[in-house]
Amino acid sequence: MVQLASRHGYPAVSIAEISTHAGVSSATFYEQFADKEDCLLAAYEKTASRVLARLGPVDATASWEETSRTVLMGLVGALEADPDGGRLMLVEALAGGARVRATRERTLDSLRRFAQRILDSELPGGAVLDLPADMLLGAVRSIASQSLRTHSEDRMGLLVDDLMGWIESYAVATHEHGWSTGPGTRLPAQVAAGWLAAATTPPVPRRLPRGRHRLPQAAVERSQRTRIIHGTAEVMVAKGYAAATVADIVSAASISRDVFYTHFANKYEAYLAAQEYGTQSLLEACAAAYFLGESWPDRVWRALQVLVLAVAGNPELTHLRVVECYAAGTAAIEQTEQLKRAAVIFLQEGFTLSASAARLPRLAAHAITGAVFESFYGQASRGELAELPRQLPLFTYLATAPFIGPKRAIAAVERLSAQAVDAAAA
Repeated sequence: MVQLASRHGYPAVSIAEISTHAGVSSATFYEQFADKEDCLLAAYEKTASRVLARLGPVDATASWEETSRTVLMGLVGALEADPDGGRLMLVEALAGGARVRATRERTLDSLRRFAQRILDSELPGGAVLDLPADMLLGAVRSIASQSLRTHSEDRMGLLVDDLMGWIESYAVATHEHGWSTGPGTRLPAQVAAGWLAAATTPPVPRRLPRGRHRLPQAAVERSQRTRIIHGTAEVMVAKGYAAATVADIVSAASISRDVFYTHFANKYEAYLAAQEYGTQSLLEACAAAYFLGESWPDRVWRALQVLVLAVAGNPELTHLRVVECYAAGTAAIEQTEQLKRAAVIFLQEGFTLSASAARLPRLAAHAITGAVFESFYGQASRGELAELPRQLPLFTYLATAPFIGPKRAIAAVERLSAQAVDAAAA
């Protein structure tokens, strides 16, 4: 399972292939495992236990540099020693079902504890790190999984210093610690709800009238294709990619099978079209909002506001894009990664703001976008996307603090949050 999932992707692996590769019969496979996911679960548990064993124990009296380097190098060492297992643990397991997700969540809890050890370590001069453990863990997972997906795990050790440089950019004086996990990171619920209610999303076209009509053929085809896309997203949330069928999509879209096959050859093509749907217009909307801001933190806030409202306002398409991509396969994962890479452009100005910002590792921008998109994944998989707009202050702090310093970032975020509250009350 580990070797084949790493080579071909878990969704493409069959029980017959696993049995043949292992040199056993399918009957023997079923003596050991109930189904393919049961085998994935066992492989995940074995891999995760090996990784966690490489991370600890950590000396509680060690310095920040010793603690962070010990934990990060332990993770890198585990992934370099077993890249196939790493790919299964960090990438392919995300295609698993409820049992794998529950086990993965327990593993993440253990990894959060290691992340918290880094954050609790005192820096030189008595400073501490003001960064949520979940965001640190999301950034590391995003960067590590990208290295594993591109088979460049042998270079991960070279990224440790850059990761440490990014993490250290959240250093604050001890008496200023705690903002990133406090109430200032969340907008009032009524503000976020008002934004969501006002956000305009393209309506799903109605079913076309039966019989003869005068609609242009292009309009008919556009309507059909859009309904298929939304029907595909609806089915992915309800059943997941693996269990979904063309018949399910046809029913959800209220079209005939013939109409479906006029537009798409199969479920996979419909999925990829749904995943790509609206991406270009979303990036254009983020860019338009970005250039309306007077200062760089304002610009980042505006672009992120457009992004989180689009993500939260289209929960079915978001679930399809960032959760089900792992079950759909390599091309689907790559489309999500491309969107993540495109978002990095909005952080590039930060490197030009000062001499200290220019010295930041370029990995910082990828760590930030990785942490944000990992948050999207977590909330989409738990069905909690409606809460996402409330986290705009946290995302803006995460994105700006390394470049302008945590203190200035907090001041900018609190000003922008107050403006949002005042505008909602007006």
